[in-house]
Amino acid sequence: MALSLPAAATETMVCSSGNEVSISVLLGAMDVISVVKADLEAAGKTWSTAGEGASRIAIGQAFETADQMLIDLTDENLAAIVAQLRLFKASEGDDVVTAGTLRITDVGAFAVTCEGP
Repeated sequence: MALSLPAAATETMVCSSGNEVSISVLLGAMDVISVVKADLEAAGKTWSTAGEGASRIAIGQAFETADQMLIDLTDENLAAIVAQLRLFKASEGDDVVTAGTLRITDVGAFAVTCEGP
């Protein structure tokens, strides 16, 4: 017997610091944070949870409250932190701003602003 599950909507959040660094995070639409996929680019290097010609990474852990989001990305063996995304969210009326820091091991730390959910 096959089960039919409801379709889960996803949205992409992209955070960047000019042309220095970019991270794209595909988030599942759930009551709790669900990181489906992440792509990272900095210093001429690329990382991705999907592989696809980039260094493979994994989602280590993620945590979200009404005003912050924390995401850790690890190597594919879940043995070492590759990147840490630390974001704060603020809103007033229809205005929503998300910004914070992205630290990439052996690359650097960057202030980032984000677009998306």
